[in-house]
Amino acid sequence: MENISKQNLFKTFWSYCIPCIIGMFLTSFITVVDGIFIGRKIGENGLAAVNLTLPVLYNLLAVTIMIGAGGVTLAAQSLGEKNRSRANHYFSLAVGINVLFVLAATVILILFWDDIIPLLNAKGILSGYVRDYLGIMRYFYVFMMLNLTLSIFIRSEGKPQLSLVFGVVANILNIILDYWLIIRLNYGMKGAALASGISVLIPFLLGICYFLSRHSVYKFQKIRFRWVELTTMLFYGSAEFIGQISISFTTYLLNWLLLRTVGINGVAALTIVGYVSFIQNMIFTGIAVGIHPVISYHYGAKNAPVILGFLRIAQKVVTVVGMMIFLAVLLAGNVIVQFFAGDNLVLQHIASHALKLFAISFLLSGFNIIAAAYFTSLGEARQAATISILRSLVLIIILVWILPMFIGEAGIWLTPPVTEFLTFIVAYLWVKKSQSTLAAWGQSAEVSAI
Repeated sequence: MENISKQNLFKTFWSYCIPCIIGMFLTSFITVVDGIFIGRKIGENGLAAVNLTLPVLYNLLAVTIMIGAGGVTLAAQSLGEKNRSRANHYFSLAVGINVLFVLAATVILILFWDDIIPLLNAKGILSGYVRDYLGIMRYFYVFMMLNLTLSIFIRSEGKPQLSLVFGVVANILNIILDYWLIIRLNYGMKGAALASGISVLIPFLLGICYFLSRHSVYKFQKIRFRWVELTTMLFYGSAEFIGQISISFTTYLLNWLLLRTVGINGVAALTIVGYVSFIQNMIFTGIAVGIHPVISYHYGAKNAPVILGFLRIAQKVVTVVGMMIFLAVLLAGNVIVQFFAGDNLVLQHIASHALKLFAISFLLSGFNIIAAAYFTSLGEARQAATISILRSLVLIIILVWILPMFIGEAGIWLTPPVTEFLTFIVAYLWVKKSQSTLAAWGQSAEVSAI
């Protein structure tokens, strides 16, 4: 990571990003495979139930990613400054705080179980499906969140291939368990939850073993708790927190709206759209995760050319990928929907129409994700948080009420594309300004060196 010249910048970019993209894709693939088995075996009630539980998952992800992103930013910057002891401290602090948080959340899910289910809009026939699924998943969330935290730091070490191997193992196990528990044993939603939960145990255990070995860069050490360091860590990861917590709220809002306007098939359609969106989001997030430690490291090392080079490459790549996924949805959207909807013609019609409208957002969402990650890597949490909150909360809340008033149900599905476009305007202006500042900073550094 220390010596990256302009000649091998592109090669280095892909060496970091490809494993991260594949790793994130494998993460999403677990969810997508679950959706295929649930949709074809259990039906629209199962798909809708999964979507109703997503706010719980997104709330956990919000805090976990905030801790992980903030911790790895400080740890990577410390490595760039050649301070390995401080890097280990931030690593240990991030893991320790995350353990305490997820355990506390699990206790809350157990103690207030009967109160939480109605809050998720799980009423009538959907209540049983949600209870079966979330009742199992709540015991596995701790391993899922810690696995995510450990994978963030493994990638920060410049070893994304290792995280990739762990992901492949988890995916293979998940496919086997989904088939066996859902199809063969007919365990329904409980089987789907068990398959997902057990599959994350393996990469979690492998990650723990890795960081306890002599091969890891980051080492566990006794945690020295200081409020100033914790608040700094949380501040640096605040953009990711806002992004995830906003998704939790908007998912809840859309579930509520669709249940009342379209019905269970509407929520099931949102679930299918969400699976496709999850795949493209994981690809873009993989690129963001890939450039994150490199930009943080070279920001600490005051190497502006590498930062700007990585940013430019990332912007071009997400633009091309977004266009490819958008075209794929336009050409094969009906086929994609059939994988999940099975023989439900009503669900096929609603989901196919929704997916094609929603997919317009793929053209700009990549740029916005990279912009937020870029500012997080520089420690500029205000810009990163604003971008995240615009695209994930503020604009969606406003538009999801306004657009349907003028264009009906289509307004629900067009809310994300309009949101991404308005966010893009803000993100683009801020990124251009930051690029100019870094370019001037780099020139000043070269003059000083002379």
